[in-house]
Amino acid sequence: MTLAGNTSTSAASDLHYQCDSAVGPDPAVTTTTSSATTSRRAADTMPETEVPTTNPYAEWTIAPDDTDASDWQRSCASAMRSASWQLPPVQTVNTGLAVECARQYALAVARNPATLQPGRNGSPGTVDAATLTKSVIDAASGAAMTGQCLQAATGTGDGAVGSSSGATMPRTEATQVACGRPSSSTTTARSAVVLPSAIAAQGVCGQRVDASAVSPGDLVFWDYRSNAPTRVGVAVDATQIITVDPDSGQVVEQVLPTGGDVRVKRVLKGDS
Repeated sequence: MTLAGNTSTSAASDLHYQCDSAVGPDPAVTTTTSSATTSRRAADTMPETEVPTTNPYAEWTIAPDDTDASDWQRSCASAMRSASWQLPPVQTVNTGLAVECARQYALAVARNPATLQPGRNGSPGTVDAATLTKSVIDAASGAAMTGQCLQAATGTGDGAVGSSSGATMPRTEATQVACGRPSSSTTTARSAVVLPSAIAAQGVCGQRVDASAVSPGDLVFWDYRSNAPTRVGVAVDATQIITVDPDSGQVVEQVLPTGGDVRVKRVLKGDS
C-alpha cells in the first residue's frame, strides 16, 4: 500500500506528517516534512477542548503480504498505536515553573553526573540518555505540582525554584500522564509526566515543536536509524541541550543539533 491508500491527498499528507513525527524522516522522500497540512492550526493556537484525545490512525494496519509497504510505513503503523496525534508544530516558546526546573535540573546533572549514576571511588558515573531525560522530566513535572524543584546535585531544595526546601513528587495524589501531551486537556498542572525508559519509545511522546520555539525541557531527538531516534537530549535554552555522549557515557552540554533528522517534542505543560 501507499500512504495515500484510499484516502484524500490531504489525509495522506497528514498521515505522512504523523509518521515523520513518530519515526523520523522517510528514506524515500528527499525533502523534510516540516509541518502538517496548512488547513489545521498549530498546536499552540488551538483550544485544548478541540484537541483530539485519541489518535485517529491508532487502528491503521498494513497487511503482512502488502509488498508495496516500506519498512518506514510499517514502523509508523506500529508507532501509531501509542503515539499522540500531532498538530502542526508549536510556534511559541514554553515558560513556567516546570520549564525553569527542567533547565536547572538538567544543568545540575551536567555539573554532577554522579547524581544519577555514581561511579567508583567518587568518580563521575555513566548514564544512558533515556534515563537522563526521564529524570529531568520527572523532576520538572513534580515541580509543577509541588511548587518546588528538587536540586539534582543534592537531592534537596537548595537553590530550588520557588521554594527553599525540596519535596518528593506526590505521585499518589497526581494523575500520571504517559509520555506527556501539553496540548491535551488531560495534562494539567497536577499531572506527572512519565516517560518510557527507551529512546525509541520516548520519540513518540509529546507535541512537535518548531525549531524557532525550542525551550528548556523540550526533548530533542536525532540520528534516526531503522526508523527510530538513537540520540536524545533535553534543551536548556534555544541553542543548547544536555545529553549523553554515546562513546563515553558521560553527561555533556552541547549545541542543539540541526539537520533533516532532528525532531523536537514538548512534554511539559507550561504557562504559555
